[in-house]
Amino acid sequence: MARQAAALPPRVIAVSPDDGSAIDLKNPALAAVLSWFVPGLGQLYQGRVVKALLFMLPLSAVFLAGMWMGDGRVVYSSWRPSDRRLHFIGQAGIGAAAIPAMVQSALTSGSARQPLGSSNWFVPPLVRGQLVSDAYARRLADTDPDIEPTDFRPQPGGQRYDPRQPGDQFSLWHRRLGRFYDIGTLYTTFAGLLNLLVIYDALAGPMRPAPEGQGEKSPPSGGGKPRR
Repeated sequence: MARQAAALPPRVIAVSPDDGSAIDLKNPALAAVLSWFVPGLGQLYQGRVVKALLFMLPLSAVFLAGMWMGDGRVVYSSWRPSDRRLHFIGQAGIGAAAIPAMVQSALTSGSARQPLGSSNWFVPPLVRGQLVSDAYARRLADTDPDIEPTDFRPQPGGQRYDPRQPGDQFSLWHRRLGRFYDIGTLYTTFAGLLNLLVIYDALAGPMRPAPEGQGEKSPPSGGGKPRR
């Protein structure tokens, strides 16, 4: 029994700023990872159900609204010279979106040359001259409203994206969705950045105001009285 007690990780207790009650944070690192994956999931693991719902429902609603307005295309990972998706830094604050976005980016730019599954969510746009698999080219030509079969040229090992229209697939998204693409990007980025506060809450507990008098200036050194 003594060995089992010694093997258990120490409990981390936070103090509620509202009533001074103790809050058992359980395993704060695990709670932070859970809240990164889904907003509020770490608080739910800690038994803080009300706060979990206050975080989970609004942030998930904002994020999903942004995805809907952007037709599922606003969250993707790309660091190509012609398409550096800096918004993804903020969107990556929600792991349930960041993980599939990074997986899809690795697959489309790697040897597979096609994303996982049949959904276009989290898949980066094609850039002019990009080589994709034959199966992915056929799927895009059949299901994507922005792409025609003539936008691809046969190449050894796949199909090269070479649209007749100026620009690349990203410009076609903007042309079709208009301002909704930018609004969807803003919503998803905002939700990801706000989730950083949720992660901190799961890791360290609720933030409290500084104790009264802590922010006051100390009297000047040298033993003299402070000036009035």
